[in-house]
Amino acid sequence: MLRRTLLLAALHAAALSLLAGPNAALGAGAVRAGLPGAVRALLPGAVQALPTDGLRLDRHLGEHMVLQRDRPIEVRGSAAPQVAVEVRLAGHEGRTVSDAEGRFIATLPALPAGGPHELEVLAEEERLLLRDVLVGEVWVCAGQSNMRWMLSQCATAGEALAQADCEELRLMDLSGVGVPNSRPWTDEVLAACTPDAYYRTEGWRRSTADSARTFSAVAWFFGRELQARLGVPVGLIHNAIGGTCTEAYLDPASLEDEPRLGAAEGWLEDARVPEWPRQRGRQNLARWLEEPEGPMPGHPFQPGFLFEAGIRPMSWLQIAGAVWYQGESNATLADMDRAADPALGRLALDTLIDDWRRAFGRPDLPFLMVQLPSMGRAWMEYREVQRQVARREGVELAVTLDLGHPTDVHPRRKREVGTRLAHLALLRVHETREELRLSPRVARAKRDGEACVLTFDRALDGLTAPDPAAVPGFELLDQEGSWRPASARLEGSRIIVSSPNAPRPRAVRYAWAPVPAVELMGIGGAPVGPLLEPLEALSHDHR
Repeated sequence: MLRRTLLLAALHAAALSLLAGPNAALGAGAVRAGLPGAVRALLPGAVQALPTDGLRLDRHLGEHMVLQRDRPIEVRGSAAPQVAVEVRLAGHEGRTVSDAEGRFIATLPALPAGGPHELEVLAEEERLLLRDVLVGEVWVCAGQSNMRWMLSQCATAGEALAQADCEELRLMDLSGVGVPNSRPWTDEVLAACTPDAYYRTEGWRRSTADSARTFSAVAWFFGRELQARLGVPVGLIHNAIGGTCTEAYLDPASLEDEPRLGAAEGWLEDARVPEWPRQRGRQNLARWLEEPEGPMPGHPFQPGFLFEAGIRPMSWLQIAGAVWYQGESNATLADMDRAADPALGRLALDTLIDDWRRAFGRPDLPFLMVQLPSMGRAWMEYREVQRQVARREGVELAVTLDLGHPTDVHPRRKREVGTRLAHLALLRVHETREELRLSPRVARAKRDGEACVLTFDRALDGLTAPDPAAVPGFELLDQEGSWRPASARLEGSRIIVSSPNAPRPRAVRYAWAPVPAVELMGIGGAPVGPLLEPLEALSHDHR
């Protein structure tokens, strides 16, 4: 009985996903002829629904969309089998023939930022016309609940929503049909937990108070700042799911190749998968676990699931880069007071970046991350993991140590987070350097006699602290392996750190506490992030 219920619900979910958004129904105002008939198979890795016969486009294409500038444009969809398909955009044409299953890919040349344009697609007697198409920057924004956190929930919601109307900012929100919580999911939700049916969307929408209200606050502030600074259209595709772990966004092939990472099969009992997500998974899948008939439903915490549901289906798109705000579920064990293995955290995060770059065909894909802020949990090791990963080429880290809350895992100051990410995009992607609020980074850490000297880059005209002669939060590692509190003084863009209890320090660390003092800042206003650096002796230190 349960199996029949799940099957019927799956078919119902598939039908609903056809109507989940404007693009699924061809977009508000889109012109079409030849309405669809019977249900048939779907484009693999393209449209996450069971399309009907007739001319259709991938769900990531629709009215009000933004296409990536300065890169070739692909138009993907389905039509009748083996028919000529023609696409037209901004005076350019692309022609192709659908394959035996009706799938087609038509290519148009790269375009500069601009619009609005009309995209016309012709296949025999059928015609689609998508209006209000822009060309500009496209960014994918993913992660867990702090990325999912809505604009209406942030500290500056009233001000932001009053200014949310922006003709050149476009939003595509992909939301999961099953929200991870502490309750058993219904049979209908369980049936929809497949990669093809999990995400729902209303398609592309202009940024207005209505569309922005439930959109990711971090993503919206990022896009709004980027659009204002660049003066070009910006499109945001958001698919974060609260509570998920990094492994859910990994390519299943990587999970198979790397034995240290959790596997998709048997993940609920796999100790390599973070403990808290597994607990939630058992709660949500309880109905199936009590009566396990047929394949186990998927879950957004399952390793590989969100890659298959959200990343692979859009990986053919040309994008400017990715924005990632996640780590809370990977940073600690289930009691939140003990750090998880930082080596596994590093492996998962490195694999994530590699997988996405490979999927999008961009070895240099810009990847912007948010470092975990202050909070009363043992996040110190994971913050350092994020800092180390950010040393990779094309990866940047937004420091948010000053934006956290001691007891709230969802701090409300999202505007600053989005703005800092936008400034990193301006630096990394567009090589803009004027008026950026960047967190200073350690450029060199050297031992000089009985002290250590930290030199920073991205410090503009220097660093600042309330008392430059006594900057709190520094520690030195002595020769016996113990961390000793240290005094630190500020000299321009250098910090001199020393301790009589660590006369020949081996390493230095800063802000190594769940909720540390945050007094060391760049002149532009962004904080110096937590750090741990081994020390090398200066050339004249021969001891």
